Amino acid sequence: MDNLNAFESVVEYLENIIQSSNEIDYSVISKIAGCPAPLFQRIFTYITGISINEYLRRRRLTLAGHDIRNSNEKVIDIAIKYGFNSHASFTRAFKEHHNVSPSSVRSGRGKLNDLPRTSFTNIRIVGGKRIMAELKKIEYAQFGSRKVVGMMKMTSFQKAGEECWGAAFKEGVFDKIKQEVEPWICKDIDDYVGLGHMSKFEGKDNFQYIIGKYVELDAPVPENMYAENIPDGTVAKIWIEADNLNDIIDSAYLICFEAIEKTGYKIDFENFYWCDVYTYDRYCTPLEKGQKIILDYLLPVIKDE
Repeated sequence: MDNLNAFESVVEYLENIIQSSNEIDYSVISKIAGCPAPLFQRIFTYITGISINEYLRRRRLTLAGHDIRNSNEKVIDIAIKYGFNSHASFTRAFKEHHNVSPSSVRSGRGKLNDLPRTSFTNIRIVGGKRIMAELKKIEYAQFGSRKVVGMMKMTSFQKAGEECWGAAFKEGVFDKIKQEVEPWICKDIDDYVGLGHMSKFEGKDNFQYIIGKYVELDAPVPENMYAENIPDGTVAKIWIEADNLNDIIDSAYLICFEAIEKTGYKIDFENFYWCDVYTYDRYCTPLEKGQKIILDYLLPVIKDE
């Protein structure tokens, strides 16, 4: 199943549990989408402007509104059908979404605020705007075994920037690495200030984030730092360009997936990690000059047989 069809299947899964009190199973979403749930959550929020939980809540209220307007079914029965356990909680949520009460809709006086089913059929237009980032280059390389050394935190996409990168610079992570392990730093990546290595994705929005550098396996680990081994394999090296970092980060996963699929590879989810690399030439220098920036991404891949 290709990437966009898989994402459409996730939407189908969500639509199928709307008329129930079932909770979202993020392990199911991960299996259907073919990617870790936190990454899919980020893609979904970027495209729709709301979280998966909020999408489900608003879709339930949308369909409940139509049931109230078009049937004689009791309001409390409709509320229970869509997962609300009391008339009061349903009425409160209904008013918040539709700006009108269920009784007004039943009497024909209220206008419904519909949220239509979302779609991944056109990823060039998301949230009513065009994706502003652009793929500049994709190539594949054989990476030998190595380890990533640096500061590690369990975090989320919402907190990774300020919580992790801010702390890394404040604590002098890159200075320590340079002082203690510079001879062991891997030379198959263009000169860079640092990288962010995501792995061990958990639940709907949690992952392990290591900010540091790739080093050879026999490199020492500085005191109070964390190290994790990375197996050898084929890696996609992708450059994405935009006017600012947010435009790149928001759409990077979609762009990377699309580029990899078109070149005969697929992401290796058995050994999955997601790594953003901040090079001096493509990121730091252009940023200082107010020019477009390029962020490098590294992802493990395998041939799509």
